Amino acid sequence: MNPKGSLRFKLTVGFITITLPLVCLLLYSNYTASNSVREQAAESSKSMITLYSNQIQTALGIETNFLYDLATADVDILSLNKMVYNSNEYTLTKMRILNSLSRYNRFDSTVDIQFAYSNAYLDLIHTNIKTASYDENLAIKQGLQDLLDTVKPGSPLFSGWRVVSSGNIHGLVRIVDSGTGVYLGAWVRLEKLMIPLDLIQLGREGFAALADSEGKLITGSFDVGGFADPPHIDFYEKYQRIMGEKDTYIVVSNPIISTDVTLAAFIPEKRMLHNLARFRMIIAWIPVFAVVLLSLYLIYLNGIILRPMNELIKGMRTLKRGDWAYRLNNSPSREFYMVNETFNDMAHQIQKLKINVYEEHIRAHKAELKHLQLQINPHFLLNSINVVYNLAQLKNYSVIQAMCLNLVKYFRFTTKTSKQFVTLSEEMEHMDSYLRIQQLRFPERITYRFVMDEDSKKVQIPPLIVQPFIENAIKYGFDFMDDPFHIEIHSIIDTDQKRCRIRIVDNGSGFSQELLDSLRSGRYFHQTNDQHLGIWNSYHRLQLLYGNTFRLEFDNCADSGALIELEIPVEAPVD
Repeated sequence: MNPKGSLRFKLTVGFITITLPLVCLLLYSNYTASNSVREQAAESSKSMITLYSNQIQTALGIETNFLYDLATADVDILSLNKMVYNSNEYTLTKMRILNSLSRYNRFDSTVDIQFAYSNAYLDLIHTNIKTASYDENLAIKQGLQDLLDTVKPGSPLFSGWRVVSSGNIHGLVRIVDSGTGVYLGAWVRLEKLMIPLDLIQLGREGFAALADSEGKLITGSFDVGGFADPPHIDFYEKYQRIMGEKDTYIVVSNPIISTDVTLAAFIPEKRMLHNLARFRMIIAWIPVFAVVLLSLYLIYLNGIILRPMNELIKGMRTLKRGDWAYRLNNSPSREFYMVNETFNDMAHQIQKLKINVYEEHIRAHKAELKHLQLQINPHFLLNSINVVYNLAQLKNYSVIQAMCLNLVKYFRFTTKTSKQFVTLSEEMEHMDSYLRIQQLRFPERITYRFVMDEDSKKVQIPPLIVQPFIENAIKYGFDFMDDPFHIEIHSIIDTDQKRCRIRIVDNGSGFSQELLDSLRSGRYFHQTNDQHLGIWNSYHRLQLLYGNTFRLEFDNCADSGALIELEIPVEAPVD
């Protein structure tokens, strides 16, 4: 049967044909509006950044003019190199130059340091360096001295303000050649140029920064945006979108003329699109409303005709496959209601004849399979053989003998499938073999102790009923422990109640709260996954043998470790 000819297919195609163009149009409108807001905000921020760039350029231009005026008109600058080094006249001239620089630096200058440098005597004269520490002061002074000692005529430092670094301190330097072997210059810290930018309204997460000629940020609060490393700026883009850990940023930049730095502003996109929130919400709800409206029409048609017919056809096919638990839902139509009731009654009568025997057979088969899986653990056997192999390589024959002896005891006991009950003493002997094997596998990592009164040793219990709890404790309990993993098994007889209580305690990590709640509520024992298969198997074997006369409780110790308490009747149940 061709599904394209069904009424459901035609209604669905019509529904998609109407809604898909509408949704696409609204999404495109949302995308266009967001881009428009980004461009407008970027243009506005660009104008603001350009204004501040021009202010910085103007301030640096004034400083440059002062240096040129001093280099061409100051007599002391022009005559410094003509004097004898360290003579009284030379010293007085240096003091007059320093006074001239300090007077301007104190009242009119926007820079941090002004200096004069004698190229002939390698002598640096500078104004006071204001820093937070002596080490920082020394680093700046040494950086200027090294720079001036190595600078050559024609260097970019003579044609504009350039970025120099003194350790972790970044600044702009400008040098003017007086023509007499004396250089005049100024140094300004980049952070000082950034101070007026703190007044820019860029939002709580927005910030301004300065980038070098390669586009790498060298100063600014870029750590506010959660950037692990300083981002790079593309000077040729109108604006950029850069992803930070906290937000996406719209970045606009403008170069500062006569310098090799660029001023950049980072505006959080979330703040920029804040005013679009209501519009975007309306756009988001319009397709939802359209979908709901059109869906209601489709649901109406589906509920009257399509769904009852499809349910009936589906029910017939399901019964044909042998699933007699399937039932039809009630229909609002009286005609379909009668058909569904007749169908359900027929299915119920047939299921009543078959389902109980069928499900009982499945449960018995699953229980037998899980029991066989529990008796021989291939991982345990393979790991034990691997330990024997490693010991053989080390020629540790005494440990190999002990390992093999305990393995023989262990697997001899696990293969006693004909016995329905064994004594608690025999079970503990089996546990002793198992734990000795584990001690050989994990030397000095596991200790154990059995405390049994004499009467409890003779109690008849199902074989391998205690082992799964010990296996679970070792498998999940002692990982990442500094101290040895210790487990104890206690057994006592309550003579009044004629019951045997078996208590298993360890010092491991214990049960997680989620698993403990599942075990206490009984939800765990209705699961069918393979995790903690042994505990699942023990519980169902106890339930099958003792019914409601046994008690199995799970808890965690006060300090650490798991606590399991099993209580069974002293008298073994009669088969």
